[in-house]
Amino acid sequence: MTDLTKDSSEVRRGVAVSAVTQTGAKGLHLVLNVVSTLAIIRYLSPSSYGDYVLVLTASMLVGLVADFGLVKLATREISQDPDSESEVLGTILLARLCLAVLCIGLLQLVLLAMQVPAELHLAALVSSMLYLGDAVLVVVVAFYVRIKQQYEAIIRVGMEAFETTFVIVLVIHKASLPVLFVAPATATLLGAAVAVVVVHRRFGVRLRLALSRMPHLLKEALPLGPALLISVCYLKLDALMLAVLRSPREVGLYGSAYQPIEYAFLAAAVVVNVAFPLVAASYAAGERERFLSLYRRGAEALVAVMVLAPILLSLIAVPLVTHVYGPAYRDAARPLQLLAVALVLMTLNGWQAFVLLGGGRQKVTLYYNLGALGVATVACTILIRAYGMNGAAMATLCTAVFVLTCSTLAIRRHFDAHLAMGPMARIAMSAAALWCTLWGLDRLGAPWLALVPAALVLYPLWLAAFGVVRLSTLEGLRHPEAELEQAAETVVDLTAPEGVELVEPLVIEASAETMLGAEV
Repeated sequence: MTDLTKDSSEVRRGVAVSAVTQTGAKGLHLVLNVVSTLAIIRYLSPSSYGDYVLVLTASMLVGLVADFGLVKLATREISQDPDSESEVLGTILLARLCLAVLCIGLLQLVLLAMQVPAELHLAALVSSMLYLGDAVLVVVVAFYVRIKQQYEAIIRVGMEAFETTFVIVLVIHKASLPVLFVAPATATLLGAAVAVVVVHRRFGVRLRLALSRMPHLLKEALPLGPALLISVCYLKLDALMLAVLRSPREVGLYGSAYQPIEYAFLAAAVVVNVAFPLVAASYAAGERERFLSLYRRGAEALVAVMVLAPILLSLIAVPLVTHVYGPAYRDAARPLQLLAVALVLMTLNGWQAFVLLGGGRQKVTLYYNLGALGVATVACTILIRAYGMNGAAMATLCTAVFVLTCSTLAIRRHFDAHLAMGPMARIAMSAAALWCTLWGLDRLGAPWLALVPAALVLYPLWLAAFGVVRLSTLEGLRHPEAELEQAAETVVDLTAPEGVELVEPLVIEASAETMLGAEV
């Protein structure tokens, strides 16, 4: 296994390959998600989509109990003690399966308390099958600790392609609301099966149950699981309170605005999944300077990328929503703009929570997340009553500011670490210069759609002009094609039934080529 405590060429190469493939995979994931989401939004009315969002939100919140932060805990434990891999993965897999079964029933109780129709109970039951697949996907930690995320990237793209195709087929055949949830549940279960086979046959990992490890793992997860649950509760509280205080139409509009923000937020995993094992290993080895450098670089990378969302959406939100979702969703533009600003803070908050976990300070996140839940409750109650779905977005922004303040102070107190203001100021100046440029193009009559590629071309130039990006940062990206092709071949070869000729490798090969295109 790769020694994560050393800044070796192997580690740098692994980071480069993992980052490139994860970026490409997240790009494809986003495109496929947009396709499936648009298919569902255009198929359902705003009210029906509101019901869909309600089931999706409730399933996600209850699913956090099944997760309990155990995946990130496993990553930390194995990064610090590679010899424990088989026992940690096997023990955590059992714990997550037990929690998954528990959560299937818990989700029904939550919906029963909300007094939803029987159709939504059935939809939630189908959706909760995801818990079982997600439990098995803990095995992808084996990719994380080896800095071999290209394997996970290929598996995830295959899952998303399957799910999108399935959704389109269901929409064409006029499927009911519960049946629409069959697609993600099936894709997750299949992806989990593939991941288990790859981890076993490619890296020789044999899952072993070690009940003696259970007390330690549960003790470490005890503050982490509730902290994760509470953090997502306050992130999703806006939608839930909107469902209680407003009409299903507003819930549907707000859900359509939140969807692209959620996709972008999940895209932050490109940085987090690559950097988190390095952060945990550096802290365990007592390498303070490397720990601090990784923390700062991860935060700067996330902010530099995510700030594109509020810049673009401040100019194109209205035509984007109208053309993509349809005229009925036009009112979703304003909450989308507000949520885009919150996205930058939410992403940085997530990264700082992982840094605290890497340093063994997960209890701190529990404390400030409890405070954030209180802030979110008060803000949602006041602002949603006054401003509806726009108030829900403003409440999310208020909560994000509170969490950013607390997490920043926590990192300074426990690690004597802080973000470097110089790089952050240069990123802010680059973003301001980009917005001014795009605003000028908009005033000159440039089509709104042309502003997107313009931003993608001009932003790197502004980053370079202000000294944020240097050519030296690209030094580690040297021919990652060989490792990616090996990963694709492994996923195909290890999952193919003997004696059966597959057509699917063509799909995976095309996906790999598309991901490599990100490097070019």
